[in-house]
Amino acid sequence: MKINHYISSLTVPEAIDGQMILLDVETTGLSPEMSALFMIGCGWFEDQKLHMIQWLADSLELFGEQDILKGFSQWLFDFVDFESSPVLVTYNGTKFDLPFLNSRYEQCGLLNPLSALQIDHCDLYRKYLPLKKIWPVPNMKLKTLSQWMGYKFPAAPEGRKLIKTYHDYIKTKDPDMLNLLFLHNINDIESLMFLLPMQDWLNFFHGDYEIAETLCTEQHRIRFKLKSFSPLKSSFEWEAYNIKLTAAGRFVSLLVPVYERGLRYYYTDYRNYVYLPAEDYALPKSMAKYMDRSYQEKACKENCYTWFLPDARFMQDKEKQREYIQMLFRLFGFL
Repeated sequence: MKINHYISSLTVPEAIDGQMILLDVETTGLSPEMSALFMIGCGWFEDQKLHMIQWLADSLELFGEQDILKGFSQWLFDFVDFESSPVLVTYNGTKFDLPFLNSRYEQCGLLNPLSALQIDHCDLYRKYLPLKKIWPVPNMKLKTLSQWMGYKFPAAPEGRKLIKTYHDYIKTKDPDMLNLLFLHNINDIESLMFLLPMQDWLNFFHGDYEIAETLCTEQHRIRFKLKSFSPLKSSFEWEAYNIKLTAAGRFVSLLVPVYERGLRYYYTDYRNYVYLPAEDYALPKSMAKYMDRSYQEKACKENCYTWFLPDARFMQDKEKQREYIQMLFRLFGFL
């Protein structure tokens, strides 16, 4: 077994809060029944630095895998403070890293420390997936998102090339190949660190902002200008339901159309409503059951709304405005 200790030179985000373990594993394939685990990498924060430890199996035999699993277990038991247990942070770990680890522990006849310690798990992929639609990235891959967040990847083998490099290293024990293998895993753990500040977007949509300005435009629209309590990454525009969202720095604006009947207030539980085309609004099924069904249509997300007038009281009441804005964020699927 090869063990590598590394301290990243990258700046740790200011938003780091609480004790974390960043985890990423490297395998010879996607199936734990047909493949093996050849490296485990962990990162943690100490003295404003990202520290890492990596275990690499130095043999294709089962004992090589057992060695790194034992090494990870011992380190984890030593690291965990039972009074303030850390959060395990992964990217798609719910579907891949953790099931793979669990399966390999079982097949190697070892106790899985993650089960024994009952550490909380945060899967950043699942956490950020609801916001995929608004971020200007082609996909939700770890590399794609971290590059958007400003991470510059050092050159290292990936995918099948990584597996080939590992097999070549086992044959040759070439130290340059060993360094490339460690570098790939370092890239993944540093990428995880770069994704942590994206939590600020989730906080924002859950209400971590103040309404800086509310005004009517000449185009029969209301603009809500929101100021985030935390910096928000990048600038972009996104539109849905004829509502335009624009983000720039700490500020996010919502440009909402004002129709002849006022503003639309959407109900997100549309399955409990019916839509009345003649009246152009939705009604709870419990109220509509006494009405002629020929006047009703099945409600959907797009037509499940009622109307209200944005009068002077609304334009001055920040709490009413916040309630309306949070309704929009639920409609968009951000909550």
